[in-house]
Amino acid sequence: MAETPEARAASAPLRMGTWFWGCGITPGRWTPDIVNNEFVLKPESAPLEKVKQHLNFLTGFDAILDGKPNHVHVSGTFSLRSGIAPTKFGVMEGPTFETAIADRIGAGVRFKTVDFSATGNVRDTYSYRSAQVRNTPEVSPEALYDRLFGVEFNASAGGEFVPDAKALRRLSVLSVVGEQRKSMAQQLGKEDQDRLDQYFTSVREVEQQLELQTVEPARVEACQAPARPEPMEANYDLANVHRNHELMARLLAMALVCDQTRSFNVLFSNSASSLHRSGEASSHHLYTHEEFTDSELGYQVETSKFVVENMKGWAKFVEILANTPEGDGSLLDNCLVFAHSDTSWAKIHAVQGIPMMTAGAAGGRLRTRQLVTANGDPITRVGLTLQQLVGLPISEWGAGAMRTDAPVSKLLA
Repeated sequence: MAETPEARAASAPLRMGTWFWGCGITPGRWTPDIVNNEFVLKPESAPLEKVKQHLNFLTGFDAILDGKPNHVHVSGTFSLRSGIAPTKFGVMEGPTFETAIADRIGAGVRFKTVDFSATGNVRDTYSYRSAQVRNTPEVSPEALYDRLFGVEFNASAGGEFVPDAKALRRLSVLSVVGEQRKSMAQQLGKEDQDRLDQYFTSVREVEQQLELQTVEPARVEACQAPARPEPMEANYDLANVHRNHELMARLLAMALVCDQTRSFNVLFSNSASSLHRSGEASSHHLYTHEEFTDSELGYQVETSKFVVENMKGWAKFVEILANTPEGDGSLLDNCLVFAHSDTSWAKIHAVQGIPMMTAGAAGGRLRTRQLVTANGDPITRVGLTLQQLVGLPISEWGAGAMRTDAPVSKLLA
């Protein structure tokens, strides 16, 4: 029996997303201690004080490269997301795990996934549907608004529902295209067939979006289209990144409330972090390699300040979800947000102990306030855990030395 709009609105669905920041942390200045079952934060994680009750910290997990080169600012992220250590620089060798999660939890919603980059650069994304196909992020608040709440948005505010006539016409055209697929595939080699399959997967997702415009949407009382943001600069200037990130996070939160999507990928800073302060030429990445370690303090002072800025962004994102009401609790209660960087210590491009966090209770499936300290375990244990948590029927995941059948059970409620 098809799910009615009323039934969909009555139960809060599970949402899952990722949040990325570049250039890691400073060893000894980020990982919290646990005292009396509470996090005691370090200088670089201090911005998370107000949201720490929603978090888990994971340390000591490694990207194991099986003798392959450590492609700087690439190998860590690609190994974590795909389970496969990359052979070539910048070449992902398989789909990233969060796309499988999006397929699992995103049926029946308008957008399979919503991605945005706060840096203004469309290339800043690490979510791949296949080795060749990346999810394209929105890179400005106004573009994200237009996608989520533009002319095709229907909040179903009451009254008689009338299917969108334009959507019906477009559906008819797509059905004809789909019928031509088999005859085209018979004339192609395997590699071209794979490309054709990827294309028609995209066509099918468009078709599903159009189908939803012909069906009465769920009536969610809290769903209200926000005002369209004013155009503003989108680049690596730290002030602009913070502003755009917050605006887009608020748009995403309302899109989740409205059940426009249940999956998302957010990028605060790119892997070789290009963040810079207004009027300064040096970027976060440049500081990690050119700044001397302070002889008295024992760390790179300016580099550490950028880590703090990244954590301010993460804290703001978690705060927005936690302050968005849903049912008897908050939107964050029904979310699983996985945050990570590309390296642990950017100064030496280390892929051992890559910093990771989760936020949210995943609808009661996930514990919080946990510090998980591994001992060089494959980082794929985390990806396996998240996939199993949403119900994907897999018993192991990863390739080579990173293949694992051991989820991080400490996180599971």
